[in-house]
Amino acid sequence: MRRRAFLVGSLLLAACQKAEERCKNCGMKIDPKSAWTAKLIAPDGTVVPFDTPRCAFTSWRSGKTQAKELHVQEYYDRAWRDAVEVRFVLGGDVLGPMGPDLVPVDGPRAAKFVQDHAADRALPVDQITMDVLGSIK
Repeated sequence: MRRRAFLVGSLLLAACQKAEERCKNCGMKIDPKSAWTAKLIAPDGTVVPFDTPRCAFTSWRSGKTQAKELHVQEYYDRAWRDAVEVRFVLGGDVLGPMGPDLVPVDGPRAAKFVQDHAADRALPVDQITMDVLGSIK
């Protein structure tokens, strides 16, 4: 009897726990408090979550995920922004949760960020190609 009660209790507990959200590109658990998360908005309005801008771009540019918009968190104020509103900084001393990444920075602040963090360059969303993603090391 105790064993049955234990099994039922365990199953109920497991059913009540919220499933962890995972990056649709690499499978990494997405920390809801992370400032690096990104999301693609599919043509039907579905939100597709990613753990970093790099993963979101990789999925989008490779054709794995169709999207009409990319939303990222701006580096300084952590506000969600449409990717067309920011510049993506490559290189430098700011690393994402999985190492080198694309750092979303508000356009007017991008040049100063590049200088302050010894970064390579800042690019608009339309210039982030698979070749650019492949160069991130």
